[in-house]
Amino acid sequence: MNIGIKDAHPKWLRQRIKATNAVFSILASILLLLLLSSLIFATQIMTIAVSLSLLIVAITIWLHSLGFHYLTRILVSILPVIVASCIQGAYQMHNQLPNASAWVFIIGFQVLPFLLFDPSEKKFRIVTITINIVIAFCYEQFNQWIELPEIPFTPPIQVFITIAIGLILVIGLLSAMDSIFVKTNKENTDLLKRVEQEKEEQNRAQERLNNTLAELNKSKVEEEKRIWAAKGLADIGKIMRESDELNDLSNSVIMYLVKILGANQAGLFLIEGDNEDRFLEMKACYAYQRKKYIKKQVAIGEGLIGQCYLEKEHIYLIDVPEDYILIGSGLGDAKPRCILLVPLVANDIVYGVIEIASFKEFQTHEVNFLLEVGENIALTVRSIKTNEQTQTLLYETQAMAEQMKSQEEEMRQSMEEIAATQEELTRREEELKAEIRAKDEQIVALERKLQKLSTIPLAVTSH
Repeated sequence: MNIGIKDAHPKWLRQRIKATNAVFSILASILLLLLLSSLIFATQIMTIAVSLSLLIVAITIWLHSLGFHYLTRILVSILPVIVASCIQGAYQMHNQLPNASAWVFIIGFQVLPFLLFDPSEKKFRIVTITINIVIAFCYEQFNQWIELPEIPFTPPIQVFITIAIGLILVIGLLSAMDSIFVKTNKENTDLLKRVEQEKEEQNRAQERLNNTLAELNKSKVEEEKRIWAAKGLADIGKIMRESDELNDLSNSVIMYLVKILGANQAGLFLIEGDNEDRFLEMKACYAYQRKKYIKKQVAIGEGLIGQCYLEKEHIYLIDVPEDYILIGSGLGDAKPRCILLVPLVANDIVYGVIEIASFKEFQTHEVNFLLEVGENIALTVRSIKTNEQTQTLLYETQAMAEQMKSQEEEMRQSMEEIAATQEELTRREEELKAEIRAKDEQIVALERKLQKLSTIPLAVTSH
């Protein structure tokens, strides 16, 4: 039966209410059997007692349905003992009814507090057990209170039936209690299994969560590294855009790289010279000792810097030679923990080398950052050198143009002088031609005169 059970009740209370309902069923069945027995054998006192007990059970069930669970469980726990004690007291002095018949009921009903109350309700168990013990030992007082005008004879068969019913009642209560305990044990076992499964699931979920957190932390670290590298590249790009001269660019870049990498020493070398006499010249440095690069020049292939230039690959040293480089401070000199050399390569052409020394080892993302920075610096150096060469060619072209313009002016003047001279010569030639023609005319005239003169004497002679 589910009388008085509500969804809002906790699980343990629902189990105890079900147990109470089961006891109601057993009590009602036993009382009906006793009522039937008393009616058959015409036992008036038993009929009255059983009828009264059935009435009380009915009232208790009604209260139970209204939600008075604590009250009804207490009544159910003590009511059978009260009835049994009353019957025991009524028959003790006037009949030879064995005390065992009543005590079977009384002892059997002592299991009710354990059946109807949860272990957490220990005080209710103690109270009901105490009341039952007190009632059981007060049957003589009940005998004095109950005065029967006539004590009917109780057939032995009724006694045995009563004892049998009592045994059935005890067995039924114990069976109900065992059923509840078995069910509770099974539920507890299932609960423990579920708890273990949930614990395993929780452990797996915790492990997945830990793995997820580890991945998130790793992603966060990687993202922070990417942000750091992106910001560094942006800052380097800004520096290179604002620098139009190699020395300013070199100084600004070295100062920034030392700061962002947490390094202690750095130098930037750029290729100079012609094809046959090329060398690496230091354009900028940070915390370098002057005695190491007193000329600020490194030959191609000389030392790590020259080797880095030839191989076009970065060099990362953790075991730094004792005499390679020292980082100086006010407290003295100390050998760096690591050296990083990065070639400035663009389109497979090396434009220089960056050397950085530090007391701490460089991480992978810092090395990759410096490699990318090296390529950007190489592109910028190439651009600046190209601009410088273009500017030089422009200056040379302008100077050549000015020179050609001056030569053109000189040539124009010479041409003008030549043209004037040629005009003078032409004029002179014309004058000479005119003089020659005049002279020719004079000669012709003289010849004519001479001919005339030569003909006159001949005429005179003939006369």
